[in-house]
Amino acid sequence: MKRNRRMILSIVWIVLGVSLLGANLTGLLGDYWGGLGGGLLGVGVFQIIRNVRYLRNPEYREKVDTTNQDERNRFLANKAWAWAGYLYVLTAAIATIVLQIIGKQELAVAAGFSVCIIMVFHWLSYLYLQKKY
Repeated sequence: MKRNRRMILSIVWIVLGVSLLGANLTGLLGDYWGGLGGGLLGVGVFQIIRNVRYLRNPEYREKVDTTNQDERNRFLANKAWAWAGYLYVLTAAIATIVLQIIGKQELAVAAGFSVCIIMVFHWLSYLYLQKKY
C-alpha cells in the first residue's frame, strides 16, 4: 500500500511539473515556475524509476528494506537532522546580525524570523515528544 502511495505521489509530481513547464513555455508563468516544474518533473521520474526497481529487483528490495529498518541508520539520520537544525539556527542568527550591520534590514528580519520559527517548531516538537515518550 505504501508503494502505491509513492507511485501516485510520483505521478502527481510529474503532472504538476509538466503543467508548470507548459505554463512557463506559453508565457503564463515566469521562469522561476518553469524551473520548479522541471525540478518536480525530474523528481517524479526519478522516484518512479526507484519504485519500479524496488518492485522488480528482489536483491535491491532486500537491501533497501534492511537499510530502512537498521537501528544504526535511523540513529544517524536523526543525528544528522539535529545537526542540520543546529547549524541552520546558528547560520541564520549570524546572518541576521551581519545583514543588520550592512543595512539589509528586510533580509535581517526574514533571517531572524526564520530562527524564531525553527525555535517554536523545536519547542512544540519537544512538548509533543515529551508526552509521547
